[in-house]
Amino acid sequence: MNVWRRPLFLAFLTLLVFVSVWYHWMGEEGTAGKMLSGQQVSGQKPWRQPAGCAGRIEEIQVKTSGNVLVLTDVDLTDTISNERIPCKKILIFQSQNKNLFDESKPGNQLYIKGTYTAFARAGNPGEFDERIYYSGYGIDGKLFADSVTVTDSRCDWFRCILDSFRQQAAERLFALMREDDAGMLCAMLLGEKAYLPEEEKEMYQRTGIGHMLVISGLHISLLAAGLFYFLRSYVMPMKGAVVVTAAFLFLYGQFTGFQVAAVRAILMTSCSLFARYTGRSYDPLSALSLSGILTILWEPAQLFQCGFILSYTAIGGILLFAPVLEKSRKKGGIWQSFLFSASVFVVTMPVMLWFYYEICPYSVLANVLVLPFLSLLVGVGAAGCMLSFLWPSGGAFLLASVHYIFEFYEAVCRVVLSLPMSRVVTGRPPVWCLIIYYAVLVSAVCLYLKWEECLWIYAGAALLFLSCLLFRPQIRFMYAQLDVGQGDCACLFYGNKTILIDGGSSSESDVGKYKIQKFLSYYGRDRVDLIFVSHSDDDHTNGVVELVENQKKWGISVGGVVLPDINKKEDGYEALVSLFSRFQTPVYRMKKGDRFCEGELKILCLHPFPEYEWKSANDYSLTLDIAYRNIRILSAGDLEEDGEQAAGPVKGPYDLLKVGHHGSKTSSSPQFLRETAPVHAVISAGRGNRYGHPAPVTIERLEQERACIWNTMEQGAVFLRWKPEGGQISSFLE
Repeated sequence: MNVWRRPLFLAFLTLLVFVSVWYHWMGEEGTAGKMLSGQQVSGQKPWRQPAGCAGRIEEIQVKTSGNVLVLTDVDLTDTISNERIPCKKILIFQSQNKNLFDESKPGNQLYIKGTYTAFARAGNPGEFDERIYYSGYGIDGKLFADSVTVTDSRCDWFRCILDSFRQQAAERLFALMREDDAGMLCAMLLGEKAYLPEEEKEMYQRTGIGHMLVISGLHISLLAAGLFYFLRSYVMPMKGAVVVTAAFLFLYGQFTGFQVAAVRAILMTSCSLFARYTGRSYDPLSALSLSGILTILWEPAQLFQCGFILSYTAIGGILLFAPVLEKSRKKGGIWQSFLFSASVFVVTMPVMLWFYYEICPYSVLANVLVLPFLSLLVGVGAAGCMLSFLWPSGGAFLLASVHYIFEFYEAVCRVVLSLPMSRVVTGRPPVWCLIIYYAVLVSAVCLYLKWEECLWIYAGAALLFLSCLLFRPQIRFMYAQLDVGQGDCACLFYGNKTILIDGGSSSESDVGKYKIQKFLSYYGRDRVDLIFVSHSDDDHTNGVVELVENQKKWGISVGGVVLPDINKKEDGYEALVSLFSRFQTPVYRMKKGDRFCEGELKILCLHPFPEYEWKSANDYSLTLDIAYRNIRILSAGDLEEDGEQAAGPVKGPYDLLKVGHHGSKTSSSPQFLRETAPVHAVISAGRGNRYGHPAPVTIERLEQERACIWNTMEQGAVFLRWKPEGGQISSFLE
């Protein structure tokens, strides 16, 4: 296949380069909807602000927490300053009243009062970036509605019919099937992800078959092929079947919300149908390029979405390996099926590592086992759903067979996940590694096609796979204060050792799953050697509890937990000890004067001592002096003034002070700051927290000591890395 003779492919490559360079050089200002996102960092305007919004309903999304409106043609105004907020498209959530949107229909013009906020930026490496995700759909922010007024009741009747039919189809599936089965079939056929069971979703994703739970290109191809064959064979001539099938594809895309993979498949399949209609040959590479060009021109930010990259990389890999697959036909269907699955896996593996930081090496086997049943699952599921409108008993009979296919899929997932090394955490690979990988991969395919019998080609490909699989970032020493909202969590990397100091939040739900675990996976860490827990408050421990409870599920083991050694213990302390014992996690106790040493890393406990009579649990916080070569760090937990006096005198200076109690006015006394003499001070607090952290008086005290102040709520995670010339400090959002 001579790619250079395909003008559409060359145009697609040119567009990819142009959009990438544009976004790189323009940065924040070069992307849609970033004007307001910047408010979260600059602090010049409120993070949340009362606003009035006029617009037209483009879409109504079904969520478990209530319907969400997608408003377009938006006129958004700050109700306090009357300043117009630039915005083209916005999400509308219900604040309190769950029935606020019951009468809303697509096409209605609304005026809404509520609280506006820009989408959150990821505060830590590896964390989901809400802003980037929604920018790929042209959505600029979200508003939590307090009141809704319909200013024009005219609706989009076509969209209303589709939405009504989709809702009725979902209701029939739930009426005729088990709840979990109906939820998965709703996602596969109707594009309704709200009903997707969380446990099954995670299981499929970890096994590498998560693509089956969305409207993927494979689903579209199966439906189109089945419909075209039926129409061509039994109903109408070929050209009529082409027109009807193409019309059905676009109708189905509108029906399911035009997801990225579905758009690609619809455009490519339409090109194939058009080629058949006109009697011309079909070139899949040109069709792929055309669909990519149209998608990026419609929404350029899609280029940076995982779904877009995975979809186009997978099809590109199939086209790359097409000559190899053609040669394998003589070796049998099973071998060809294995090669097909392996080719997709090999090509998409770097993308998976870039976005998810881990892979399942057995996903090739899982796909070989489940893909042959997908056409049956989609066909029977669609037929049963349609038949249920005319003959409920007949539809129920067909849908009953779907349960056994799902049971088989679940069994495959459980077997695969029970195998050794079913989850390999590698971290995010550097860009140069991805470039080398794809360059060698393309070269290996070309060499194979020329010298098929050369064993060194297979050996080279296997070596390439293992080199990327085993690659992990090498860090000599790094201290990271994570952005966990109103809470506390620090991570310390020393060679291949990983240490956590606290891990919890009172403002972020599932902080262990969505922040701490993602951070560890981003850096390729599948083991936490020690967790130092300063005290038992939830905003320091609930993420730690998540890690300990989900060690097998997340594939991150915990070597042990260190608690302060005190005689007087409260209920929260005892509950933690009981939980760690239940999960067979070793518990160690540390008191003033105790040391933990690992090579050049030394951690000295400054507080508390067993006899310390604390009044507040904050005051027995484990206070740690961390030293590595010429770097010194002081971690003070939630230490308040009484605890600071008991810990003293503390001999500074320190390169970095983790300010006690989120910058509360009851912590960081002038005497304590004079003793510690911090060069840098980092405050872990959540934006808009109800405690007013950090207190202005604490900021004033730190400024008087001439400390450079870092705040996770404004700057995201803060890093201190060792360099030969000394510590190098930076933040994630800089």
